[in-house]
Amino acid sequence: MKLALSLPLIGSRKSALSTMIATNLFILLIPLAMGLFLYAKVEQSLEQSSNRSNAAMLEQLKMSLDNKFSEVDLLMRQVVFDPKLDYMLKIPVDADDVTKYQFIEFMRDKMSKYRSMTSSFIFDFYVYFANSDTIVKSDLRTDSRTFYSTHYTYKDLSYGQWKMMLQNEHRMSYLPVTPLTDAPTNDEDTPKEVITYIQSLPILTQAANLGSFIVLIDVEQVKQLFAQMESANHSAIYIIDDAGNTIMSNSDQRFPADLLAHIEGSNDPFAYKLTGINQMVSVASSKKAGWKYVSITPNDIFMQQVNQIQNWAIVLFAICLITGLLAVSIGAYRNYRPLQKTVSAIMRGKDMSKRPSSDEYEFIRQTIEGSIHEEKSLRSTLTQQVPFIRANYLSRLLNGHMDVDLTAVSENNLQFMELTFISDRFAVLLVKIEDVHLFSENGEQQWAHARFIVSNIGVDLIGLHHKGFSLELDRERLAFLVNLSEVREEVEADIRDIAQSLYTIISDKFQIGITVAAGGIHQGPTAIRNSYPEALAALEYRLIRGKHAIIHFQDMTDTKQHYYYPLEIEIQLINFVRSGDTDNVKKLLDQIFSMNFDSSHITPELGKCLFFNVISTFLKILNSTNTNQEEVLGPNFDPIRAVFNYPTAQGMQLKTQELYETLTRSFNVERSDHNTQLLQEIVNIVHHNLGDPSLGLAQIAEQFRMTPPYISTFFKKNQGQNLQDYITHKRIQMAKELMEHRDLTIAQISQKVGYNNDVVFIRAFKKLEGITPGKYRETMLPDRASLEV
Repeated sequence: MKLALSLPLIGSRKSALSTMIATNLFILLIPLAMGLFLYAKVEQSLEQSSNRSNAAMLEQLKMSLDNKFSEVDLLMRQVVFDPKLDYMLKIPVDADDVTKYQFIEFMRDKMSKYRSMTSSFIFDFYVYFANSDTIVKSDLRTDSRTFYSTHYTYKDLSYGQWKMMLQNEHRMSYLPVTPLTDAPTNDEDTPKEVITYIQSLPILTQAANLGSFIVLIDVEQVKQLFAQMESANHSAIYIIDDAGNTIMSNSDQRFPADLLAHIEGSNDPFAYKLTGINQMVSVASSKKAGWKYVSITPNDIFMQQVNQIQNWAIVLFAICLITGLLAVSIGAYRNYRPLQKTVSAIMRGKDMSKRPSSDEYEFIRQTIEGSIHEEKSLRSTLTQQVPFIRANYLSRLLNGHMDVDLTAVSENNLQFMELTFISDRFAVLLVKIEDVHLFSENGEQQWAHARFIVSNIGVDLIGLHHKGFSLELDRERLAFLVNLSEVREEVEADIRDIAQSLYTIISDKFQIGITVAAGGIHQGPTAIRNSYPEALAALEYRLIRGKHAIIHFQDMTDTKQHYYYPLEIEIQLINFVRSGDTDNVKKLLDQIFSMNFDSSHITPELGKCLFFNVISTFLKILNSTNTNQEEVLGPNFDPIRAVFNYPTAQGMQLKTQELYETLTRSFNVERSDHNTQLLQEIVNIVHHNLGDPSLGLAQIAEQFRMTPPYISTFFKKNQGQNLQDYITHKRIQMAKELMEHRDLTIAQISQKVGYNNDVVFIRAFKKLEGITPGKYRETMLPDRASLEV
């Protein structure tokens, strides 16, 4: 049976396959033909581009050198047109020193000035005066033989040849590159090779040659300009003057003589064969110096990019052709396989071993209709599970496992859960059922009734202007997803009205105590996951606000991330407890709780930390005083658990005050004797340490491990005098006794009674006695001495 099914398909597939292959081959050949055409155009374009690039670089070289040589012309004109130059050319060799001093002035005033105006392209320049056999440059005046032997000695010219060159007629002549030898005065910057520029003098008259102006051009400067073009295309570059002489070249080979005729009259690139190698020649003419710049580039370098593209094009063409043929064959074959595979898959899914009676398309149609019928049956089953599925979906939205999706595809997927959203703005309300007064019993059924009432009333209130969904989180908590309408503007006021109405109706009509917490309003796919944590945070403020409250997250924005319980207050609380001062302990605790819960906004987490620290202080007092906890609080009593069993801050506060009152009363035994003993100890410390400059309230409080304010208040209350005033009186009394000893000075007495500065002592003495210590010793002590006699 399987063979019978396959044979007709194979027979029809062959003809269709050949048609498909022919069609695909035609489609494949179109881009290949276009590629060949584009390659030909690209090759032509690259060749033209290479010619233009080579010519442009040669033109740039010509312009750069022309600019440099313009500097030489400018320097020549500045020197040769100097008014004094014609006169100095006629100075004879036997002229007097005064006349020859003009060379020094010319060197100092003119040549050095011109030297400062030249660039590094001009290495040096000088003027040769033939009549006086004098060389003058920017920093030197000497005779020609000395100059030649000690400064610039040409390697290929003797002194006589060099001097003959200077005496010959030259009209702005550039001599070919000439090497220099190492002269004794040459430094490291002296070039190895130079181009020599010569202009015979004078230039304005037809008189005989009386001298020359010579400029030495550093060849390395020119080679740097050659280097860019040479590195780009490995060209041989020649500079040819109007006489056909090679001024300079970067090649060791001589310029071909037969090439001179080709470069005359045309600047277009042309092909040339040199030593059997095809070359491309580019020419640029300079009108300024009458030179020609010639670039000779081998074709294998000139056409390197073109050859590479040609090779790559051939390889890619072959690869594309082979790959295309394989793709056409495999693709055409594979395009006729889906139908057979589809039928086979359906047969395997239906566990069928025989070929269906109808053709494949009919069989596929029947299968699709059956699948649709099964889908309807499945949807009917899912409808019964919609409440559970919807609750699970809403729970995932709340917990951030997924985001709200308002696309058309998502809306279709949510329809089976009977969920539709009217906008992408959401807010979350959390309701905690605190107590149920309507029902006589608080069983699970009664709690379920309470949740049912809160859920339905909440959804109805939200539905007045918006759309709401309820979700049970646990036995005591429900969540409401408020999908806000786009047409309503005062949505924040609507949320507050919904929370207030829900609280009022549930509390008044159904006697169900609830706490309502509202998260902020958010928009976008993450609106629910952003609002839910805010609602949870608001519900946590139930610790601060207490039960049966309405808490909005927006009202918590001014919360502070710290609480008021400084170390000084803790020490003061410890001292009050240990001294048995019940009234001050209660006042101080009221102050701590008022500062944190009434005057400022504190988070629930920080509120718990505050209570934990206050109870920690309670435990510190127990441990530091070796108090028997069981005698004071009872056996197996845990103060931390006792405080934190209360769900609100008010309950925690009352329990904390109760514990502190119990502990403080335990320290209240024999309080009067303790005060008397403490006062006597303070007085003894003062009397025994009057000579200590550091004696004061802080030192005494530290010895008793109490706070300075407490010691100050205690002493004034029991002694009737400020502690510091008491110390001052005792010191002055001791000083008066020491004044009877005449061998002690006022400064020594002030140190003995605890004053480091005698000026401070004198002020304190005068403030109490009305006179200075010295006056007291003069007026009071003599009278006392006379009485004794």
